[in-house]
Amino acid sequence: MTYGCAMSGKPADGGDSLQLFAPAKVNLSLRILGRRPDGYHQLESLMLKLAFGDRLTLAPVSGPGLWLHCPGSDLPEDGDNLVYRAAARFYEAAALEPALKITLHKRIPVAAGLGGGSSDAAAVLRGLDQLYPAALTSATLAELARSLGADVPFFLQQAPAAWARGIGEILSPASIPPGIARLLLVNPGFAVSTKWVYESANFPLTKQADPFNLTGSLTAGEEGWGSLVNDLERVTITRYPQLAEIKAELLAAGADAALMAGSGPTVFGTFSQGEAAAACEAAMRGRYPLVCNTEPLPPAGVE
Repeated sequence: MTYGCAMSGKPADGGDSLQLFAPAKVNLSLRILGRRPDGYHQLESLMLKLAFGDRLTLAPVSGPGLWLHCPGSDLPEDGDNLVYRAAARFYEAAALEPALKITLHKRIPVAAGLGGGSSDAAAVLRGLDQLYPAALTSATLAELARSLGADVPFFLQQAPAAWARGIGEILSPASIPPGIARLLLVNPGFAVSTKWVYESANFPLTKQADPFNLTGSLTAGEEGWGSLVNDLERVTITRYPQLAEIKAELLAAGADAALMAGSGPTVFGTFSQGEAAAACEAAMRGRYPLVCNTEPLPPAGVE
């Protein structure tokens, strides 16, 4: 099946549109256990969705076609965009003729370590599953998510926090760690290639330990809390030392802990008190392209 990004004429609405929220995420713990024979890295990670993210609208149209519109962004609006590919693969797997217009309103910076593209793709899969509830089984939907990227399965499932292992596709729901009332995201305004970070990492293959020794929640004194850990951090910071400066500034301004998000370059601080987060935000706002005071995504998934 061929998918076009443009057709003659403007698509007419063919039904009620669907509004979707695509949350950003941070990795509170990210351990790289080694490289697999297929080139992917074996990992264990505690991932947390945030109440900050992108907005998408899925609008059925009367004629055949698949459109993607990204207003205010220079993102591609064709098969080079993961959102477009997610929709195309859903229709192909369901043996359905595409008839949809997608509008993506970006707030999550691109290549920021916050999982924006993966979250957007998962939101499209969830939305199409609502529009076509009998089209695909949950197992097929999960396989589509895995084929689109390692983080997409995490965003497809509903839990706001989860332990991830394998390449990120083996998930176990986790409780939102206590002591994290707010998170302050600071993005320095440049992109970092996830592919470059992983290719630059030289992690020896280690014996895999049980990644679930924290029983789904992090508390003071347990591994991974108090000193948040990200094995990719030293790779990215070596090339971009400004990230170490942002970490130090967050801690000096009152953050309980600070860590690079994913492969970077966003850095986040965690706060047990909202007042401390607001004071830190005020101290850093205006000096970086993105300074976002947010919180863990509630279990209901409401921003």
